[in-house]
Amino acid sequence: MRTAIDNSPGDAGLHHALGLALTRLKRTDEAIVELRRAADLEPSRPRYLYVYAVALHSAGHRDEAIAALKEYSNRQVEDRDILLALVTFSRDAGDFASALKYGERLARIAPEDRDVANFVQSLRVGEAKRK
Repeated sequence: MRTAIDNSPGDAGLHHALGLALTRLKRTDEAIVELRRAADLEPSRPRYLYVYAVALHSAGHRDEAIAALKEYSNRQVEDRDILLALVTFSRDAGDFASALKYGERLARIAPEDRDVANFVQSLRVGEAKRK
């Protein structure tokens, strides 16, 4: 795969595939580099950023993961996976206000999804209890 990347260094798909392969080999630091490269090369593909952020989060870099997702969500069309990751990561970080904000955005783009509606409602109840 590295030969293919040497021949086509700007191919985001190759970097993404290598990042996934390195993840499976438990070579996390190298995987994160490749996944970031894929996200940087093709910023219009939210899936690449999502996978990169999940890899960061899984490696214990929660704040970096949230920052990357926030940056993307501030400049792109709403993406379900990006918003769901922001809701979950923010909630897990104890930032319930942000989790609720992103959850409400998610509910607006997926109004038919009862699971999302229930999740957002639980965030609302939790936020009300904290106040």
